[in-house]
Amino acid sequence: MLAGAAVVAGVGYFGLVPSWGGASNPNKPLSVTVSRGTLRIVVTERGNLESVKTVDGICELGGYQNKIIQLTPEGNRVEKGDIVCRFDSAEIDKNIAQQEIKAKQAASKIETSRQEVEIAKNKGESEIIAATVELQLGELDLEMYQKGTYIFETDEIKGDIGLKAKKVEESKNKLEQFQNLLKKGFKSPSDVRAAQSELDGDELTLKGAKAKLMVKEKYEYKRKSTEYKSKVDQSRKKVAQATATEKASVSKADSEYESAKATHTIEDQQLKEYLNQKAKTIIKADQSGIVAYANEAWYDSSRQVREGATVYSRQKIFSLPDLSSMQVKVSIHESLIKKIKPGQLAEIRVDAFPNVIIVGKVKTVSQLADSNRGWMSGGVKEYSTVVAIETMPKEELRPGMTAEVKILVGELPSVVLVPVQAVAMHKGKFYAFVVTSTGVERREVKAGETNEFQMQVLSGLKEGETVALDARSRVDDEFKDEEKDELTKPDSKPSIPVAK
Repeated sequence: MLAGAAVVAGVGYFGLVPSWGGASNPNKPLSVTVSRGTLRIVVTERGNLESVKTVDGICELGGYQNKIIQLTPEGNRVEKGDIVCRFDSAEIDKNIAQQEIKAKQAASKIETSRQEVEIAKNKGESEIIAATVELQLGELDLEMYQKGTYIFETDEIKGDIGLKAKKVEESKNKLEQFQNLLKKGFKSPSDVRAAQSELDGDELTLKGAKAKLMVKEKYEYKRKSTEYKSKVDQSRKKVAQATATEKASVSKADSEYESAKATHTIEDQQLKEYLNQKAKTIIKADQSGIVAYANEAWYDSSRQVREGATVYSRQKIFSLPDLSSMQVKVSIHESLIKKIKPGQLAEIRVDAFPNVIIVGKVKTVSQLADSNRGWMSGGVKEYSTVVAIETMPKEELRPGMTAEVKILVGELPSVVLVPVQAVAMHKGKFYAFVVTSTGVERREVKAGETNEFQMQVLSGLKEGETVALDARSRVDDEFKDEEKDELTKPDSKPSIPVAK
């Protein structure tokens, strides 16, 4: 058992300790039948009760001379919204009256400066619109040339090139025919020369058309695109200049408007602060509970919370623990913390009411070890865990009471179970001893979850088989004999060199 915590089979709210029917034959070892059932695992720990929500009454007024003029008697029960403490507010009321006048004067300056800003903005916006239209027209001219005029003109030249190429092909065929006819005597050399001259003219015309296309694609497109883009850039600069001019023209008016708003904000914020301070002269109960004054400095009567006393800003006046909603805070040993999860059911027994079983549920599990308990527990790490009480009992629970908490951390239904005495470990492996008609057979098993009484067997045993309950002594005896036999084998090598 570590740090007072233990993993035990469910009892009380979670069920009874399981009973096993074992063999009673004196000629056979004490044994039990392997069965299938539900394995329940519980972590038990002790802790202290605390209120789920304790509300503190704090003096939120500024300064160090806040006089208490009314207090609810200590120990009285109050309901949510009841007035518990009241401070003197005479000085705050005077400040509120003066500040209301300043806030109204600042508000009257805002409307005038706002209208001046609107006039300047309208003038600037009209100039921006004109420059924007010019930019849009320039962008349209650029797009019209690149995606319209240029494509139309180049397509027209390409069509002309196609016709001239066809004409060159026809002239080539004609020249070839004339050359063949000249060999046969049907055409004269002059006819051939005329055909050659016609072909040369057609090829020159085709070359000129191609050159025209090259000039348009390589030079004219770049030139006109650059020209249109330059106009677009100039228009874009005009838009930027008009925008900058608009901002400059409203700068003064806008500055005055912002100054008026800032002044009003300051004055209005100051008024709200005074009103807020006025509201803080009354401290109400944020929840139902029992009033407890914060008289920590009991040795100094001047610092006692009472009517007529003066307190400083942020001083704690009282606390209200909510007794209708309680929880238990426990510390879980580091070896068990991985089993604890929020939402797990728990059984709570308060020492003051040992016969009352209270149902709880794990609320939070700390991710970090409790540094305050490290030196108190000899360096063992423990993790704070909060178990909320689901239904408050009729008994009056109070903060600080000691309680025992049993948390149901696991429930495995329909698993193969044996008593923990039926399995023993040797060198990292688990073994059980199956009782058969011919004797007792050692068998390696794979162990799963366990509690103080039962162990889950994942493989190696079947439901209905019989196992001996003295696995520990049998493992020790059998492996001791096997190791002894291993050392006495004829071919075993001596551990100490033999002298020759």
